[in-house]
Amino acid sequence: MPPVSQELTGSWVGRLAQAYGLPVQDLLRGACSGPRPVKVTGAFGTAPEVFLNEPARAALGRLTRTPPARLHELLPSFGPTHERLTDDIGPQAGWFSPRSAWVTACLPCTRRSWSPRQPVLVYPGAAGHVCRRHRRWLLADARTSVSAPLQALPEVLAAHRHHTSLLRARPQAAEVVALASAVVWSWQVQGWHGDPIWRRRAVTLASFTGCSAASAAAHALVPYPETIAVARVLGDRHWHQRVRAAAAGQGFRAAHSLLLEEFGRRTGRPWLSDWMIARTRTRTRTQRGSAAEHDPLLWWLERLLASGDAPEEELWRMPALLSRPSQFGDRVALGGGSPVRPVIDDARAAFLTGGWEPTVVTGPGEVASCR
Repeated sequence: MPPVSQELTGSWVGRLAQAYGLPVQDLLRGACSGPRPVKVTGAFGTAPEVFLNEPARAALGRLTRTPPARLHELLPSFGPTHERLTDDIGPQAGWFSPRSAWVTACLPCTRRSWSPRQPVLVYPGAAGHVCRRHRRWLLADARTSVSAPLQALPEVLAAHRHHTSLLRARPQAAEVVALASAVVWSWQVQGWHGDPIWRRRAVTLASFTGCSAASAAAHALVPYPETIAVARVLGDRHWHQRVRAAAAGQGFRAAHSLLLEEFGRRTGRPWLSDWMIARTRTRTRTQRGSAAEHDPLLWWLERLLASGDAPEEELWRMPALLSRPSQFGDRVALGGGSPVRPVIDDARAAFLTGGWEPTVVTGPGEVASCR
């Protein structure tokens, strides 16, 4: 039973054990049996990912007659050895939390590998959270395959096409999208809760997953088209030149207005520029420090205009304080409105609290799982 590309090792081992008719722990101990005792930390079900040291990886390769190097190509977390394991005292395995976000793979794409008791779990990487072939947004549950249909949200599918194009065109695309998500998040926490476009998406997502619209509002799907629209502008070198020219000729405010007007045009919100400029001036009077310390767009604009010949990577190293919160509960708490705990519980029951987020991918899963 070969792994699915970008699959969690824990998911594959679970499917292997099912094929052999064994409990997962027995499969690991049997595969790694030898002159040295096998040490397994944790248990299947306590965490979705299993990490193996070098002797255990070699033993699993022998069991499946697959070179460990090939397994690592398919299983991002198959190596190197986790920091809580060592290579010099015999085979070791540990069930720990994955280092990056994971989702259940698209069911039609992986039907031959799927079973009711063990869905295929994969790392979505930078943009593997949408299967365009079957028009699904992939969600995260370790017990069953879950996803949200996107037929009623064509703008999300269009945004994903632009997202994958951006990834092919720009080496820093993941960082650009992370910055764009911070910009859009700054709009969400400034009074956009009643925005009719986001409200419609939240209601649609809630109808698919069986939760309330308030519980769906903090999910990454809701502002995804706006995030990618902003990212396409921020990552466009032609726009960098236009912004610099506007600042040189008319000053910083003109460059800021130019960006906001383009964002408003691309997101279908022609009022955005006037509204954001008024909010920026209000914050400047009421908050300590410069406006750029609280606004990711102003922070980026200052960096762009001051960058000169500096490496472009410097444009995307955003302070953590400005980032969009990666944890669902943090977004609910900062977004205001509904009581936090009931919203989180409702969203968790609908599989909305995990899965892909528009953050920089630093762990396993750099490649999208399906297109």
